Amino acid sequence: MWNNTIKLDFFEELLFLNRFLLRNLFEKDIPEALFTSKINVFQEMNKVFPNCSDEEKLSILYILLKAYFRSETEKMQLIWSGPSVAGLPGRDTELVFEEYIRKANKSIVITIYALSDYALTLVEILKKKARQGVYIEIYVNDYESKKTLLKDIVSLDHKRVFIYEYTGATNKTQSLHAKVLTIDDEKSIITSSNLSYNGMDGNLELGVILDSKEKAKEIRAIFNSLINKNYFKRIRNA
Repeated sequence: MWNNTIKLDFFEELLFLNRFLLRNLFEKDIPEALFTSKINVFQEMNKVFPNCSDEEKLSILYILLKAYFRSETEKMQLIWSGPSVAGLPGRDTELVFEEYIRKANKSIVITIYALSDYALTLVEILKKKARQGVYIEIYVNDYESKKTLLKDIVSLDHKRVFIYEYTGATNKTQSLHAKVLTIDDEKSIITSSNLSYNGMDGNLELGVILDSKEKAKEIRAIFNSLINKNYFKRIRNA
């Protein structure tokens, strides 16, 4: 059973790594000669299902791909801010941000381009989470303009709370403009909304929720890499 589990885990990883190739196959008729391919995902399928006929393998592949791409699609949700219109899909950006930050148990990664008093509730929740021992990384553009709102967070446990200012701009027109929230390395929000009245309520803004550990890790890896290359400097309590 242990060996079979290892094989299935390896096969699942191959499906993931080859998902774009497999999506193309799924959108067309699957060729019957597929399993004579030298592509490793099909070679591994022959190993995992050695006693199945090619016809049975095609059926298994079809079911696997259909389930995989259905689950992949369902991991994404829309969020938006703007005029209240009944029947539109998506969830309110401000409410989702608050809900996700409150739910964080281990870690929070958040980027801030614009921040105003309108987002004080979110700032207070971040402070509460930091005091509860949640690991927090905050990436900001122009820290000086946000200093008053963030100073209490900067003064918290320096081993668990990290605030970084973007220093990678080469001229005044460049900035950290990304608006991202990731919690517990599992769920992420990518949106056009700022943490301000217009961003959360006034403007028409759109974003997505990604229920994906892989994407959460990729987001963290991007910022870690930028820190290592000195595109950010850490803000410390004076």
